[in-house]
Amino acid sequence: MTVDKEKNIKKQKGLLKYFSSKALSQFFYQKSNLMTAIFLTAIFIGYLVLVMMDKAVGFELADSNIKSLGTSFGFNQADIMVFLTTRTDEMINAYIDFNQVWDTFFGMIYGLMYVVWVSVLFKPFSQKAGSLNLFPLTQVLFDWLENYELGLLANQYLADGVISSSNAQLASAFSMIKWACSGLTYVLISVGIIMLISRALKKNIE
Repeated sequence: MTVDKEKNIKKQKGLLKYFSSKALSQFFYQKSNLMTAIFLTAIFIGYLVLVMMDKAVGFELADSNIKSLGTSFGFNQADIMVFLTTRTDEMINAYIDFNQVWDTFFGMIYGLMYVVWVSVLFKPFSQKAGSLNLFPLTQVLFDWLENYELGLLANQYLADGVISSSNAQLASAFSMIKWACSGLTYVLISVGIIMLISRALKKNIE
């Protein structure tokens, strides 16, 4: 029994090691290439245009300043109330579905796309960069947390006609962190491009 337990423990440790951030990071460094990055970018654009924009029609107002709360860099309780009170229950339900279903898939798509792009650009420097290629997943995490809070607020409004100020503040904080992570991801990509160009120029000089 003791031997079997030790074998099981070793197997569990092996699985944990396989799914660790370091192993996942190395997997993307090894498997990512330019064609995969371009392919995922095409999927990202296609999903954005054909799915996200189409599903957003269900809750968007032509004369509204805020098309979707998730596209704003933070918002307050008043902004959320304006967004909800100007929409019918059907539109609010469409917004909830948009956040919980379609935007969830969108996060997976753009998160994977950014991870692959960063992995491709930093592959020559992977030993120094470490798990930096997984940073774009941080944006996905806070995007999902924001969607969860906005879903709670929308359902609360439909049930009671009011929303929680603490949940509103939390949703806004998640939104701001999400967009900050997005900005840092673009900085990473820019730095990666510059480093690759610099490396290529050095090779030509040598």
